[in-house]
Amino acid sequence: MNAERGGDRPSFAEGFPSDPALAALLAAFARGDFGRVRRDAPALIANASSPDVRAAAEELLLRTRPDPLTQVFFLLTGALLVFLSVYWWWRARAPR
Repeated sequence: MNAERGGDRPSFAEGFPSDPALAALLAAFARGDFGRVRRDAPALIANASSPDVRAAAEELLLRTRPDPLTQVFFLLTGALLVFLSVYWWWRARAPR
């Protein structure tokens, strides 16, 4: 945030154009209301008259998505859990 200027824009949004709908999305992003950003940004992208506003809304929407590496780690953790569960279940039933 750029508190020294009194604004509530995140630092990455310094070069974003001035637009009321985009300002509302930036305020929601700054409050942590990422659900509203994900819900309202596609409409702004589709209806924006300026390519700069459209690009800024796309950037804002992109910043609300989970990191792809985090998704990979989440899937690997799930696969490891399934593997270890099946291994434990199989070893528990094996004859001794």
